[in-house]
Amino acid sequence: MSTKAIGKTVWAIAEGFIPKESTGPGPEMTSHETACILNTSDQDAKVEIWIFFEDREPSGPYRLTVPARRTRHIRFNNLDNPEPVPKGENYASVITSNVPVVVQHTRLDSRQSENALITTMAYAV
Repeated sequence: MSTKAIGKTVWAIAEGFIPKESTGPGPEMTSHETACILNTSDQDAKVEIWIFFEDREPSGPYRLTVPARRTRHIRFNNLDNPEPVPKGENYASVITSNVPVVVQHTRLDSRQSENALITTMAYAV
C-alpha cells in the first residue's frame, strides 16, 4: 500500500513540563509528556528532538525512528541520551524529520488522584 506523506518536517512544542510526582500505578499513570508522531510516508522517518530551557543551552539531539506508515508515541520521560529530560522544570521542544510527519503533544498530570490530561497539535513550521 502506498500512501501520501502528510505533515511537515519541523514542529515546535512551546510548552513542556514533566511533574515530579505521580499517583496511581506506573507506568500507565506516571505523570508524563508525550509526542505522538504519525508517519504516513513510504520511508522511515529519522526524527531528532531538541529540548530548550529557560536558563541553559538546549539539550539534544535525541534521535529516533518512526517506521514508514506507522505511529510512535514518545514519552519525554524516557528520553535519556544525551541526558534525561528533567522533571519539574519548564522546557520547550523542536522536532525535525527527514520526511513529513504529524506531531501531537499530550501531558498526563497525575500529581493528584484527580488526573489531568491535555493534548494539542504541535506547531507546524
